[in-house]
Amino acid sequence: MAKRQTNLAKIVHPSSKITNQKRINLSQDRLSDLPDEILVSILSLLKLEERQRTSILSRRWRYLWTFVTCNLVFDKSRLQPVWEKYKCHEISIADFRTALYSERSKFIVWVNDVLELHQGDTIDEFRVFFDMDGTFSAVLDNWIRFSMRKKVKKLSLNLLSLGRHKYSLTSQPFQSYSLESLTDLSLTSVEVTGEVLEYILSNCPFIEILHVEISRSLMNLKTSCPLPKLKHLKIIFCQNLKHIQIHAINLVSFKYFGCETTRILLGDIPNFVSLSVMDSYVGYSFKNRCPMSHYFSQLETLELMILRFFRFPKLPKLRNLRLLKLDIHRLFLDGIPCCTSFLTASPMLQRIVLKVTLINLELFVGLNDPQMDGEINVRRDTCPHQCLKVVELIGFVGCFADMQLALYLINKATSLEKIIVYTQRLSLGEILHDSSYIKKKLAAATACAKKLETSLAPGVELLIL
Repeated sequence: MAKRQTNLAKIVHPSSKITNQKRINLSQDRLSDLPDEILVSILSLLKLEERQRTSILSRRWRYLWTFVTCNLVFDKSRLQPVWEKYKCHEISIADFRTALYSERSKFIVWVNDVLELHQGDTIDEFRVFFDMDGTFSAVLDNWIRFSMRKKVKKLSLNLLSLGRHKYSLTSQPFQSYSLESLTDLSLTSVEVTGEVLEYILSNCPFIEILHVEISRSLMNLKTSCPLPKLKHLKIIFCQNLKHIQIHAINLVSFKYFGCETTRILLGDIPNFVSLSVMDSYVGYSFKNRCPMSHYFSQLETLELMILRFFRFPKLPKLRNLRLLKLDIHRLFLDGIPCCTSFLTASPMLQRIVLKVTLINLELFVGLNDPQMDGEINVRRDTCPHQCLKVVELIGFVGCFADMQLALYLINKATSLEKIIVYTQRLSLGEILHDSSYIKKKLAAATACAKKLETSLAPGVELLIL
């Protein structure tokens, strides 16, 4: 009998052998043979919700995800489907608010459950990105206390609230905790005063990044003690801010979008190389020789957002500038004179990024410029730029002004290596119900971009996205 079984074993169909082999492999869970430390390290590569799903794999896996210390990121992904329906006018504002209230309640329960189960001694990042207003101050304060207990390195609150009563941050959640681990603080749509920020910063000797955005309560940002580790400072749309005075000798970059009359004193910053500002402030700086203008000569990166009609002043020499980013509204500034001013002032410039924004979508759908299909003549530049290697054009629609600007830069840059054209910057399909006409326009923009290839020198790469 045994012999007969042996013979039968030899006459098994090949496909059955494969199936049996798969079953053997599945029964051997080699991943679970790894030590807990390695498994936790692997889990840290996953998003938070993906980590949680691993708890159903087995009894051993049930709580492994709670020991991950890299980051706890709670974002608005749960709200995204409702937000998309609202943007496409599939639901009313009343229905959206009802759905928002429901999703917010679920969000709070989710966050609280995760924090209660978390077993790690520390966390690298704690981020909340959701619609939360001042009604939930006690909840948000408790979340901040949790992050402080876990010696968080990066704390980020982005509370883009639709309500009028925003969350106001106080110093109370930070008291009784050491802030020496905190290196990155980001606050968006959070009301915070200068006094609270001073308290936090004075207790954060290793703070490297500070970002405050959309806070009406911030009127003065001053620190009584130096911030030797601070490298990156972003102050954006704090409309009542009147004064910035900090001592950060190792500051590398500063982004400021706000009122031009805000007095900014940064002291001695020898490592400062990157500045991002709005049109009004840069014009004020150039004309009035404010303290910020003293740093222009050492800049390597300059980013300007031009939102309104703006007569550009005469630029100082930007001898170290390597990267220039210009965000231009099409009706407010002619691109060629603007580029000419910067190329003349920046002899070492290597990369220029031009982002052209339309004020009204009708301008895009109405761009039937008859000159767009004809030949555009651009004079050979008598003062070519020797160092410009890369040109990026964002928001390219292929009209006469776009083609003229692109050809001007091609002729200006004798060392050009690559030109990148982005034709689909606007998500027009979400705004217009009939997108067929828009698709034709985008196709026409791509066709116009391809025409630039005939004007390129051999070896210059044209990339259309």
